[in-house]
Amino acid sequence: MTCVAVIDVETTGLNPYRHDRILELAAVVIRVDGTVLRDFATLVNPERDLGPTRVHGLSTRDILAAPRFGEIAGALVEVLDGCVALAGHNIRFDESFLAAEFDRLGYSFPDGLTLCTMHLAGGGSLSRACSDYGIPVEGEAHAAYRDASAAARLLAALLKDAPRLTSEISRQPPITWPNIPKSSARPLTRADSRRREADPPAYLQKLLTRVQPDLPPDEESSAILAYTALLNRVLEDRHVDEEEGQALVELATRWAIPASRIREVNRDYLLDLGVAALADGVVSDAERQDLRQVASLLGLDSRDLEEILEIAAQRLRRGQTQPAAAVGTLGCEELAGKRVCFTGECQCRLKGEAITREMAAGLAARRGMIVAESVTKKLDLLVVADPLTQSGKAKKARQYGIRIMHEPVFWRVLGLEVG
Repeated sequence: MTCVAVIDVETTGLNPYRHDRILELAAVVIRVDGTVLRDFATLVNPERDLGPTRVHGLSTRDILAAPRFGEIAGALVEVLDGCVALAGHNIRFDESFLAAEFDRLGYSFPDGLTLCTMHLAGGGSLSRACSDYGIPVEGEAHAAYRDASAAARLLAALLKDAPRLTSEISRQPPITWPNIPKSSARPLTRADSRRREADPPAYLQKLLTRVQPDLPPDEESSAILAYTALLNRVLEDRHVDEEEGQALVELATRWAIPASRIREVNRDYLLDLGVAALADGVVSDAERQDLRQVASLLGLDSRDLEEILEIAAQRLRRGQTQPAAAVGTLGCEELAGKRVCFTGECQCRLKGEAITREMAAGLAARRGMIVAESVTKKLDLLVVADPLTQSGKAKKARQYGIRIMHEPVFWRVLGLEVG
C-alpha cells in the first residue's frame, strides 16, 4: 500500500543551520487518494526562547511540559515507517529542520522523494492554495497539525490532476529511516497543554484549602498588607516557581491568614491591575494577555476576569483610580542606577508603536538605568517578554538569583502607559 507522510513544523525562527529549533511538529500519513491512515502531533520543548510568538502563537507555558525532540523521535519514525515520500507546503523548509534535529541526535536524515504542495499548486500560501481548490482550513493559524492536515487534503486534490506523478509515487520504495529507540515520553498537543494550564497551580490549592482561625482586625490588616506586598514581588515576573509557591503558603499559614481572605486579596490584586489597564479607556491585547496570565496564577478564570474588568470600569466611572498600596509601589527612583538587561522580542506598544529592543534600551536609560547586553552576576534586573522563557539569559539569571520582571510590569514600574 503506497502512502505519503505530509509534515509540518513550527519553529523558533527561520534558520535550522544556526540555533533555531522545532517547537511543534505534525505528520499525517495518507494514501494518494487522500485517505488518512495515521497521524502524529506534538509540541516540542526546544530548550531555548521561542522566537516570534506572534507568528506561531505559542508561549513557553505551552511547551514547558512538552517532550524534547530526542524523546519523540522514535515515535515519529514509527509513524513515518513505510511511507515512500515526504510532502508539505514548502517541504524544503520542514525537511531541513527535521534533518537538523536528526543530526543533533547523531542520526542521518534519509534520502527519499519529496513532494511540495506549494510548488505543485503554483506558489502562494497554504491557505490561498486550499481556497483555490475549495478546501476548508479551520483552526488556529500556524498550528502544525492544522497545517499538515490541510496540506494533506491539498496534496490529494493536486494528485487527482497528476496521473504521471501519482504513478511515479507508486513505484517508489519505502524510505529507510534510522532505528531510533522509542522512549516513554508522550506527545503533548496544544489542546492537551492548554487543558493542563487550566488546572489551578498546586500552591493555590494549598492556600485555598487551609483552615485558619480568624485574626483580630488589626492583626489581619497588617498580615494582609504584608502578604499582598509579597504577592506583588512574586508576581512581577508573571511566574510562580515551586520555591515561591511554598513561601506564599508558609507565610500565609504562619501569619494565620484565612483562605477566604486570600481569595479576596487575589481578586483585589487583579482588580487593581484591571483599573490600571482600563485607565485609558481600552484594554489592549498585551494588557489583556497580562491580565489573563495573572488571573491564571491567582486561580481565577476568564469569567472571573470579565467580572473584575466590569467592576474596574465602574470604579473608573466613579472616579476611583487609586490602586491598592502593594500594587505598583515600585517606582523609577528605585530602579535608577540599576543594571537592566532585556531578553525576548518585546510584546508591548507605546503610543501605538511596537517597542523594539533599541527603544526599550533608550526608555530604560532615560530613566537612569544602565542597560547591559548580557547577564552577569552584577546585573540587577532581567526584563523578559515571556515569563517562562528558556533563553540563555533567563537561565543565567535564574542561576544567579537575579531579579526577573515581566515586560508589561517593567513599563508600569517606569510609569509608562503601554498597550
